[in-house]
Amino acid sequence: MRPRIAALAATAMLVASALILAPAPMQSAAATCSGGVGPGIPPPASVPAGIPGFHAQWYGQSGYPTLCPGQRSTATVAYFNSGSLGWVSGRMGEAAYLGTWGPEPGQDRASPLGGDGALGSPDTGWPRYNRIAMQPGPYVGPGQVAWFQFAIQAPPTSGTYRLYLRPLVEGATWMEDFGVFWMVTVLNADGTAPPPPPAVPSPTGSSVIDVPTSRGTFTVHLVKERLADVTVRTVTANTSDCASDCPVKPLAQYVAENGAYAGMNGTYLCPPDYPSCAGKVNSYDYAVYNSILGKWLNAGATNTLNGMALFSGHAATFYRRGATWAQNPALQTPITAGITMMPLLLQGGAVVDSSSEQTAAQMLRGTKGSIGVDGTYLYLALTSSATITESAYVLQALGVRDALNLDGGGTSAMYIGGAYQVGPGRLLPNAVLLMKP
Repeated sequence: MRPRIAALAATAMLVASALILAPAPMQSAAATCSGGVGPGIPPPASVPAGIPGFHAQWYGQSGYPTLCPGQRSTATVAYFNSGSLGWVSGRMGEAAYLGTWGPEPGQDRASPLGGDGALGSPDTGWPRYNRIAMQPGPYVGPGQVAWFQFAIQAPPTSGTYRLYLRPLVEGATWMEDFGVFWMVTVLNADGTAPPPPPAVPSPTGSSVIDVPTSRGTFTVHLVKERLADVTVRTVTANTSDCASDCPVKPLAQYVAENGAYAGMNGTYLCPPDYPSCAGKVNSYDYAVYNSILGKWLNAGATNTLNGMALFSGHAATFYRRGATWAQNPALQTPITAGITMMPLLLQGGAVVDSSSEQTAAQMLRGTKGSIGVDGTYLYLALTSSATITESAYVLQALGVRDALNLDGGGTSAMYIGGAYQVGPGRLLPNAVLLMKP
């Protein structure tokens, strides 16, 4: 990161973390209800600059608030002027604003979260009902950052609300749309949480969708099928435990050899391009049930603190710790597929707090793989530019109830309909396949 950008990033996070809550005007709610603010979302490591014309790059924002009915908060979002032209306050065709955007409330539409009092919007001091904020300084030159601040007011009805926004130069052009939004959770008057928001819609089959979450919006390559319509098969290239120079195959070969409908990469592996993997190339430290052989490979790795996903026909069971299954014979009913990995991402619809167990690499943003179920559907997902925890929030937003992390990064591979949707990635010692009658 360039020193100038690093300094801007540090300042952006300092400002973005300062979110002010005003007391709720409703006395009954104030006595029993208490709001708060989630963590800020940091800026990207680098941004483009000097693009001809008016342009803006998202550069971090403060966290999403949880508010009591009627309570207000002040939010901050930073935009980097990545264009070649400056933004000049008060001058039509040159002044930068934030405008309301879709899907909630829609382009230039009024929002229940703020406005100027027109068209049913609450008067929270916005420039207009559809202009959320104006540039804070008289001039924002190319390569500079503007921190837009605006007030949000919780509606009187509990629930989950979103405010999408997009920067524009008034009278000239809308600038880049990065899917920026604020998610506002409004508590019940007694301080209890409202029902969870409905799941982000996703089709069956293969899709690429942008999923808004409380941690940001993430692009996901997804394969989703009814559990009743598919059978999961976990397969390995090795037929016995292997410690080094293990056999590997491309994902497409696994799919073809098994007559599968779709497939995805499996566990973490020790790739040949990692110097630390000398002497254990293409090995993996996790247990995988070979559905063809009807046995576990690395069977000892079932009795660990890693997560576990098991399938018996069309039924799925997920465990926070594989040892729970391995040490309880009563749970060891026949299975048709199984895999262990770390960490478990979701359990019963809740994000599993695995932060103390994650490696430094897992806390970095990149492509993250996962497998999950919601009781009706099975999900194979590759989430772009996410941490492990962020990928869990993505699955939760999709309505997944139980999910296990899988490999990603340079290993990422997803195959369906006779072609790679992601990949091919590295050669794989194991894979997850979906079979159809």
